[in-house]
Amino acid sequence: MDNGVKAEASSSQLNPVKTSRTHNQLHKELLLAHKRGLALTSRSELQHVLERRKRLQSGRKEEGQNSTPLEDELLRRQQKQLEREKEQEENVREEVQLMEFVRVRQNLKKIHSVIQNKAANC
Repeated sequence: MDNGVKAEASSSQLNPVKTSRTHNQLHKELLLAHKRGLALTSRSELQHVLERRKRLQSGRKEEGQNSTPLEDELLRRQQKQLEREKEQEENVREEVQLMEFVRVRQNLKKIHSVIQNKAANC
């Protein structure tokens, strides 16, 4: 009798894997597939749907079509930001070139005035 009580006590402890909902669903699906004679390597309907969606999305991206208006708007904003950054870089370059031009012009004026002073003193 003691062995029967111990066996019942140990079986009353539940295995968390076997009690999980996903495990039970997968087990039922496996049993049904086995009854139908389907191969174990065949995919479930959910996997087929997910793969089809993935193929469609990759096809859209290859064609250059964004799937949502949000993606279109994000792309436009990114392009505008890049254009602004390019304009700022060009402005900085022009400013640097202009400052160098002014500096060279001032140096030339100094040199010219020194030459004129020497010519006037001679």
